[in-house]
Amino acid sequence: MLEANLLRTLPHSVGSLTDMRELSIFGNQLQSLPDELGNCRSLTVLDAHHNELTSLPSSMASLGKLKSLYVQSNQLVGLSLLKQRVLDHLPLTNAALGANSFDLREAFEQPSARLGLAWNRGEPPAGPLCGVFTDNFATVDHLYDPASPGSRGAVLMVAFAAEGAGMRQWASPCAAVRGAGLALDTLYLADPSNSYYMQSPCGQWQGRSYYAELIERHSKHYDAVFIIGSSMGATGALLHATLGQRVLAFGPRVNLELTHGSFLPAAVRRACTDAVLGALSQTDARGAKVSVHVGKSSLDETLQARLVDHLPGVAVPAPANICV
Repeated sequence: MLEANLLRTLPHSVGSLTDMRELSIFGNQLQSLPDELGNCRSLTVLDAHHNELTSLPSSMASLGKLKSLYVQSNQLVGLSLLKQRVLDHLPLTNAALGANSFDLREAFEQPSARLGLAWNRGEPPAGPLCGVFTDNFATVDHLYDPASPGSRGAVLMVAFAAEGAGMRQWASPCAAVRGAGLALDTLYLADPSNSYYMQSPCGQWQGRSYYAELIERHSKHYDAVFIIGSSMGATGALLHATLGQRVLAFGPRVNLELTHGSFLPAAVRRACTDAVLGALSQTDARGAKVSVHVGKSSLDETLQARLVDHLPGVAVPAPANICV
């Protein structure tokens, strides 16, 4: 766990850690990774988002157990070459490539992996990869999904995805609600940069206004707006709590100093906390209700919930045996 340490290089001796399974080096200043990383044959997770990487070493093709690769918000280029030299050789189930400098004309699907490519340059040629946002593949960061195309449902659900590759989430609960007879329209949102919805597509820290504009554009004709999210997505839900009548947040992060959000710039971390508390302080006066749920065994989630459980209009039920 070496994240947020201002590291500029990794030592070549990292290749001697042949039993290492997970390596977290996100939020540093790394411009390259050593070729010796390919010797870490037990590695299953490499989390290197928010660095300054322009390429990945070809030796990574030897990481025969690597399941999850998170490299959002770098400066990576050459998507086709990266696929040919590295990605095609890995047993990936999660490949997070959003917010880089890839040319989306080179976009591809990775059948065995959840692949996120949003917030790169350009867009895929007209066809099946253009404007796609599913739970397995994404070239954009949001999708408006009405229950009945051409008409408006009774409720709009704004569904923030958790951290990861930048995928659509909450589709199954939405389908269940529709199956029960409610005309539920859904706006699915994801954070391709993995930055607690604080970053915007241009790479600046204007995520709150960016996502607020998306929500307002789609919700302005609805009388009932329900906002939901878990983990990083729960933070996004609380950031925009003033835009809904009902908010449901599972395991939100309010103070990013207490979690892996420490990699974000200090001013951004403070702005996130201030924005959450500011939004929640307005909900009671508007008649909106917010519920924050935490896992029974999660100290981190409990500490985060204590930051908001005193606010009017915010309910924090007793912790349950859930994982989010």
